[in-house]
Amino acid sequence: MFGIRIKIWHKLFIAIVLVMMVVLAINLGLSRIGFQQGFSQYIEEVKLKRLDGLRLELSRLYQQNQGWDFLLLDRKQWHELLLEAKLIPPRPPHRGGPGFRGAPPWPPPPDAPPRRRIGLLDAEQHPIIGPPPSKRLRQLDIKLDGVAVGYLTVDLFRPNRTHLERRFAHQQMENLLITAVISLLVAIVAALLLARLFNRPITKLAEIARQLTEGKFESRVRINGQDEFCELAADLNHLAEVLEQNQSARRRWIADISHELRTPLTVLRGELEALEDGVRPINRDSVQSLSREVKQLKRLVDDLYQLSLSDQGSLSYEKGWIEPVALLKGVTAGFEHSLQQKQLLLTMTCDDEPPRLFADAQRLTQLFTNLMENSQRYTDEGGEVKVWCESRDHCWQFHIEDSPPGVKEDQIGRLFERLYRVEGSRNRAHGGSGLGLSIARSIAEGHGATLSAQPSSLGGVWVTLKFPLEK
Repeated sequence: MFGIRIKIWHKLFIAIVLVMMVVLAINLGLSRIGFQQGFSQYIEEVKLKRLDGLRLELSRLYQQNQGWDFLLLDRKQWHELLLEAKLIPPRPPHRGGPGFRGAPPWPPPPDAPPRRRIGLLDAEQHPIIGPPPSKRLRQLDIKLDGVAVGYLTVDLFRPNRTHLERRFAHQQMENLLITAVISLLVAIVAALLLARLFNRPITKLAEIARQLTEGKFESRVRINGQDEFCELAADLNHLAEVLEQNQSARRRWIADISHELRTPLTVLRGELEALEDGVRPINRDSVQSLSREVKQLKRLVDDLYQLSLSDQGSLSYEKGWIEPVALLKGVTAGFEHSLQQKQLLLTMTCDDEPPRLFADAQRLTQLFTNLMENSQRYTDEGGEVKVWCESRDHCWQFHIEDSPPGVKEDQIGRLFERLYRVEGSRNRAHGGSGLGLSIARSIAEGHGATLSAQPSSLGGVWVTLKFPLEK
C-alpha cells in the first residue's frame, strides 16, 4: 500500500476543524440545555399566571367567611372553584343518559394542572386541601390587605406540555441543529483557507531550503512582516549569505592553496630540470636551494595540517599550570640573532610577578613563535619590535608592536584570514605560508583567549593576546 503523505497544512486544517467541532458541540449542548430550562420556566410562569384569578377569589371568600372553615365543611366548593378558574375540565354529557355512570370523564387539557396537584395552606402553612408543603411545590401567597392569609400550592415538578409547545421546542432544536451544521461548513471553509494561508510561507521557506541544498546560495526569501515566519526567513537569508560567503572563501582558499603549493613545486621542478640538463652543476649551493624549497613546502603542509586539526576540533591540548613569561623569554631569546641580522631592535617588558596560566606550554610557545615570526618577516630593516605584557581586567595580556610598514585600517581585520597577505601581489619575497596568524588565532581560541590587531604607535601593527585568568 502507498503511504499517505500528510503535510503540515493538512494537520493544521484538521486541528482547526476539530477545535471548531468541539466548540460547536459544546455551544449546541449549552444552548439546548439553556433553551430547555428557559422554556420550561416560561411554561411554568404561564401556568402560574392562570392561578391569579383563583387567588383573588380565595382572598374574597376568606374575607367573606372570616377563615378557611367553609372549605373544610364543603369540599365540593373547592372543586367548583377549580372549575370556574378552568383549571380542571367540566364533565362531558354522559352517553348513557343522565344516570349513566360508566362513561369515562372528558380528558382534561394537557396544560391544566390536575386537581391533586393544586393545594391550599393556611397562614401557618398547615394543609387545608392537598398535600403538605414540600420543596417540590410552588407556593403562591393569598393576601388580604397586604397580609398573607394562606398559600396556594402547585406541583410543577413535571409540567405537561401541549402539542403546540412541544412543536415549538422541536422546531427550535431543529433551528439550532441547522445553525450548527451551517456554522461547521463555514468553519471548514475558513479552516481550509487559513491552513493554506499559513502554509504559504512554509512552502516558500522549504523551496529556498531546497535551493540551498542544491548549491544556489544566492537565493533569498522576501520578508514582509514581523512574525515568527519572518524571523525564520531572516535567519534563512542569513544562512544563505553565510553559505555564499563560505563558498567564495572555499574557492579562494583552494586557489590560494594551489598557488602556494605550485610555487615551491615549480621552483623545485625548474631546478631539478636544470640539474638534469647540466645547466646547473650539482654542488652544495644547488642542494641547499632545493632543501630550502622542500622546507618551505613542508612548512606549508604542516601549517595546513594544523589548521585542519583545528577545524575538526582535533587539535590536542595538554594543559597545565605554566608561567607564560618564562615561555615568552625563551621564544624571544631564540629570535635575537635573526633580529640582529635584520638590524631590528627588540625590547621586552613584563610584570615582576607574572601570573600562572592554565594552558598548553607547547601550543602557547607555538603561538608566541608565530607572532614573532610575523613581526620579523614584515618589518623593514632598521626598525623596532616591542614586546610587553601585563595583568589587567582579570586577563593576562600579551602585546607585540612593530615599526613600518603598517597596515590600512580596512585590512586590519583580515590579518588573521588564511593565506591573506597585505600586499596585492602574490610574491613570496618575505617568505612564509600566510597561515601563521590563522594558526595563532586557533590556538588562542582553544584556550578561551582572544587575538586582535590594530595600528601600532610605532607605525606598524599592534597585536594583542588577552588570556583570561583562572582561579
